[in-house]
Amino acid sequence: MLRHVLLLKLKEGVSRDDIAALDAAFRALIAEIPAVAQGSVGPALGLPGSSGVPADFAVTLDFQTPADFQAYIADPRHRQFVERDLAPLRETGWSAQIAL
Repeated sequence: MLRHVLLLKLKEGVSRDDIAALDAAFRALIAEIPAVAQGSVGPALGLPGSSGVPADFAVTLDFQTPADFQAYIADPRHRQFVERDLAPLRETGWSAQIAL
C-alpha cells in the first residue's frame, strides 16, 4: 500500500468559492477513479505551529500498488482535472509517495 501526498500553494487572489470548487472536483475525481483505494482532500486549516512554507490545500490518496498509482496518474480523467480544475489555481505544489 502506498500514500500519495500533495500539498498545494494556490495563486494570489484565489477565492473561497474557487477553493470549494477545487475541493468538490478533487472529491469527484477520487470517487470516479477505481485505482484510488481511499483519499482525503481539503483546504489547510492554518493552525499555528506549522513550519516551512504554509500550504493552502492538501491531498492524501492511498493506492494498493504502485501500478494503481501509475494508473491514476495516467487516467484521462486525472489529466483533464489537472488542466481544467487544478492548473488555473495552483501556484506551486509538492508531492511525495510513501509506503504504508
